[in-house]
Amino acid sequence: MKKLTLAILAGTMALMPTMTKAQAFEQGKSQVSLGYGFVNGTQTLLSAYDEDLYPDMENSALGPIFLKYEFGVSEHVGFGLNIAYANAEITYNDAFVDGEQSIKWWGTSFNARVNRHFGSNDKFDPYIGLGIGYKIAKWTFSDDDESGDIGALIPLGFEGTFGSRYMFTPNIGAFAEVGIAKGIMQLGLNAKF
Repeated sequence: MKKLTLAILAGTMALMPTMTKAQAFEQGKSQVSLGYGFVNGTQTLLSAYDEDLYPDMENSALGPIFLKYEFGVSEHVGFGLNIAYANAEITYNDAFVDGEQSIKWWGTSFNARVNRHFGSNDKFDPYIGLGIGYKIAKWTFSDDDESGDIGALIPLGFEGTFGSRYMFTPNIGAFAEVGIAKGIMQLGLNAKF
């Protein structure tokens, strides 16, 4: 009787679905992130214009905005693509030139990226990432009389960041990264499928 009970128990356990805990980063799963960056370097550079010389200077910027995709190729490594966009602009009146002048910049990068993940937690996923790819950028200088454009001198995009994801549910979370990218820091939402 004891052998029959053990056989029934073993058979029942074998037929029951296994309950495994999902990891925040998993091999064979995709992650999509949408984020916003802080400390737009070009805006910082443009806003360094002397406000005493240009008291009516106006400064505006958007981004950087990040769209990221990553696929888990192993237990701790993911490959993906990062797309980033940012712009900045200043307008001012120069005392020595008639009319309004402006300097505008925008840039987009498409970087292939590899992330090395260090955690094995179902909520928290720390990682380090490196990316390299193609960058498009354009500077436009204009005043009331004429305008000129300059493209990116070196169309090479690069990023190196340390980041982490925190999953609120098995499929939805948030991410934060710091490092060298279009912004020094970035925050956003993440989805795993």
